[in-house]
Amino acid sequence: MSKQYDEKFKLLIAQQCLRRDASPGEVARQHGLDESIVRQWRDSYQQHGKLGLRRKYTHRSAAFKLTVLESVWRDGLSHRQAAVLFDIRERGAIGRWEQQYHSGGPSALTPKRKGRPPMIRKPPSHRCHRMKSAPKRNCSKSWRIYVQRTLT
Repeated sequence: MSKQYDEKFKLLIAQQCLRRDASPGEVARQHGLDESIVRQWRDSYQQHGKLGLRRKYTHRSAAFKLTVLESVWRDGLSHRQAAVLFDIRERGAIGRWEQQYHSGGPSALTPKRKGRPPMIRKPPSHRCHRMKSAPKRNCSKSWRIYVQRTLT
């Protein structure tokens, strides 16, 4: 499981890399971090400012994913460079998109629904469930409403 760092800490690390003539490796060792994450924070801060260090929850369209992949292939960008350029903060996303594209073409890039599928609405179970005509008085209120809605 990866550790999550707050925006203030990321900003401190990125600014240390830019202020001093210290390398990202030195700053990473000083704070007990991996050098690649320090470089990622520094580059994201340089490109997008403080907003580049915030957590970002977005769903990307297939057209956007294809644009990113085409720029990687056309311009010879690394995945890390493309992630900084297009403000993609999820690690490994571009590699996953590339695999999806090669396995299923552009249609494989369309976002998939996440989570549990919606429940099918079932009628309330009741002893009057076989009624075909208008509900009788001895049925529950929820059952009477259900039958009225289905008959109209």
